[in-house]
Amino acid sequence: MVSDIRGTSARASASKKIVEKINADTRIVIENDRDSSESNLRAEAMPRSPASGLDKCIVVPGLVANHIKRFGHTISVCLRDAFASVSRGLELADVGAEFFPYSELKHTWKSNGGALSFKISDYMVNAPEEVLESLAWYLLCRATGRECPEGKAIRYLDYVRSRELWEPKKDLYMRRSRSLTFVPRGAARDLREVFDYVNSFYFSGKIQDPILAWASESPRRRLGFYLAPLNLLAANRVMDSERVPRYVLEFVVFHELLHHVNAGDGRGIRRVHHDAEFRNQERTFSHYDDAEHWLRKLVRQRRPPRT
Repeated sequence: MVSDIRGTSARASASKKIVEKINADTRIVIENDRDSSESNLRAEAMPRSPASGLDKCIVVPGLVANHIKRFGHTISVCLRDAFASVSRGLELADVGAEFFPYSELKHTWKSNGGALSFKISDYMVNAPEEVLESLAWYLLCRATGRECPEGKAIRYLDYVRSRELWEPKKDLYMRRSRSLTFVPRGAARDLREVFDYVNSFYFSGKIQDPILAWASESPRRRLGFYLAPLNLLAANRVMDSERVPRYVLEFVVFHELLHHVNAGDGRGIRRVHHDAEFRNQERTFSHYDDAEHWLRKLVRQRRPPRT
C-alpha cells in the first residue's frame, strides 16, 4: 500500500488526524478526539483542484484510531487479497488491482508480459469481501478468456444491480456522469412525452416516473440504459433529431422499460440479457422492424444526424 501518514500530537492539539493514501485518488482520514477513545473515519475521493470539492465522504463512527491498519486492509489490501487468492486458484502468477474513480461503474485491465493489472471502479470501495472475491473471479476469467465457474460471479452481478450499492452512491453518480443531461426536453424530442406515451400505451401507465436523461456518447457504446436502483432511464442524444423518426426513440425507451418490468416480475434482476422470451416481447412494439433497421443504421454511422 502506498501510504502518506501525517499526524499531530494529541498533546499539542485537541484532535489527531491521520491520513492514509489508498491510491492517487482516494485516502483514509481518521480524526481522533483527544478526550475520546473513538474516532471519526472517512474515505475521501481526493479533489483534482482546490475548488473541486470532495467526490465522496463516507463517515464510519466508533472506529478506534489504532484500528487504522485493519480498516486499510478492508479498503484496499482486501481488494488485492481477493485478486491474489483467485489468481492462485487459476494459476496466474502476476496480478495486481487498485481502485480508480471512473465516472461509470466499470473496470479495466492491461496485460504486460504476462502480468495483469486491474483498475476497479471505486464505487466498489465498500463492497463486502465476498463481493470483491466474486468480482475477481468474474474479471480474471474474462481477462484470460476462461469460462467463469458456475456460481462464482453471481454475488458480484447481484451486488452491482442492487440498491445496497447504488442508493448510497446516487449523488456521487449524478455528479460524475458528465455525459448525462438531466433535462428531458431536447433539441427535437422530449423524453418526458415519449416516456409518458410508451408507459401509457404499452404498460397501462403502471411504471413509476423515472429520472430521465440524454446521454452524449457514441451510439456504438449504447443507445440507452435503465439503472433500476436509481430509477434512471437514459437515451442516446443521437435520437434527439428530426431526421430520426420518433418511433426509434420510443422503441429504445420501450426496450429499457421491458428490462425494468422483467426484473420486477420474479424473473430475477440478473436476467438482463436478450433471451428468446425478451425478443418476443420486443416484437410487440408497433414499429419493431423499422425501429431495428434504424438502430442498426445509427450504430454504423460515423457522424450523428443533425437536428
